Amino acid sequence: MNKNGFIATRAEHATYNLFWFGQNLLWGYAGFLATYLTMGLGIDAAVAASVIFAPQVWDAINDTLFGYIVDRFRFKNGQQFMPWVKIGTFGIGVATIVMFAIPPSLEQKTKVIWFIIAYVIFDAMYTFLDAPAFAMATVMTDNIQERTSFISGNKLFAMLGGIVPVVLVGTVTDKFGWFIGAIIFCGLGCLLMIPFLFCGKERRKQDESDKEETFTFNQMFNYLKTNKYLLACLLAFVIFGMTAFESSMSLYVAKICFGDTGKQLFIAAAAALPVILVSSLLPVAARKIDKFYLLIGGLVFSAVISVIALFVGYEKFLPAIILVALKCIGLASWQVIIYMLVADTTEYGVYKTGTHATGITFSLQTFVAKLKNAVVNSFMLLCIAWTGYDASAAVQTAEVTRKIWTVFLMMPVIGYILGIAVLLKFYDLRDSSVQLMASYNNLELSYEEAEEKLSSKFGKPAKQNKV
Repeated sequence: MNKNGFIATRAEHATYNLFWFGQNLLWGYAGFLATYLTMGLGIDAAVAASVIFAPQVWDAINDTLFGYIVDRFRFKNGQQFMPWVKIGTFGIGVATIVMFAIPPSLEQKTKVIWFIIAYVIFDAMYTFLDAPAFAMATVMTDNIQERTSFISGNKLFAMLGGIVPVVLVGTVTDKFGWFIGAIIFCGLGCLLMIPFLFCGKERRKQDESDKEETFTFNQMFNYLKTNKYLLACLLAFVIFGMTAFESSMSLYVAKICFGDTGKQLFIAAAAALPVILVSSLLPVAARKIDKFYLLIGGLVFSAVISVIALFVGYEKFLPAIILVALKCIGLASWQVIIYMLVADTTEYGVYKTGTHATGITFSLQTFVAKLKNAVVNSFMLLCIAWTGYDASAAVQTAEVTRKIWTVFLMMPVIGYILGIAVLLKFYDLRDSSVQLMASYNNLELSYEEAEEKLSSKFGKPAKQNKV
């Protein structure tokens, strides 16, 4: 320890980044479970939808339950986080491989039972390592700037790690199969994760005053009663998310519509590039245009392009993939901007109640994000079942192919229309109003000024302003 507090080593920085890259190689590959169940194991799409739903809803709930355990339990060596990370790391690789080791020759009932057991174990291991690994950034160093470096590196390397399986999964599974693909991604992922287990050190012991807040479901949902804009934002988030089929259907479109699973790489790139473009241009555009209108504009543009792509068809690959890339601007718009809108609702919450509830806001966001992940896979599989897709057939009929293309393009459009309707009806926050609320919340604006400028639309501000 020096005058700046506990300082982490360079090895900790490097291995922490590698840890998140490796972890997301695993998680990214596991993101194709819906495709694996139908295309890899030949399970009926409707059956797969029901099989995958309950375990993934449990995934959304158990993080909060596990948070209570981590917050209250200490191992004999006094550590709070690293032992969980080690347990999860050594278990996640094995659990993932077992999940993808189901022999296609087994009866469907046996496949389903095997998958459910394997997924529950996989989810437990992932829960053990994920949140505690995030928390390690707070106990390896007391230096705020260094913590920021840890967290920003975590986000960057996690994103990069997650892109790799999305881009390569079609090529790898087509050449080696799902089981060998799992061994490849899990083996590499674990090799990248393990060095941190030896380099990461818990230096800072947390006491009651600096524990991270945890919230009960009752507290989180009661907070929604006082923050209607957060509720509207989260509802739109779920609607957009449950119809976002761009990644989950990429292998279906590549194989059935384009006739080559290797072309899944191009679909993945078409979805990823707009996210990079929107993320880089948004800060500049938001200086001149309210981000709410940027979101609506991006969604409308995407809807129009999707309709054009529907009529152009999939027979000519180059025009089709260009239109897919353009239509994914809508996907990029909501994925980037929706989180900013959630952050804006925290200012409204403080303005109305006088109390900061940032922790509850982002706990709700995490819960809803995981619930959305559960819904999108099951909903996508139900849509696949509607097309008449036959998991046992080597080649699908022309009617099924046409319906796959239609679902891929138009389900997101339906989500955009419904999400826009929710936001236009119930979400009134705009950048100028949020800025005024922030000024009031930071005691830079008087009660009288806030009441004059904001109360006509948002009601009177809370008189007791806690900061």
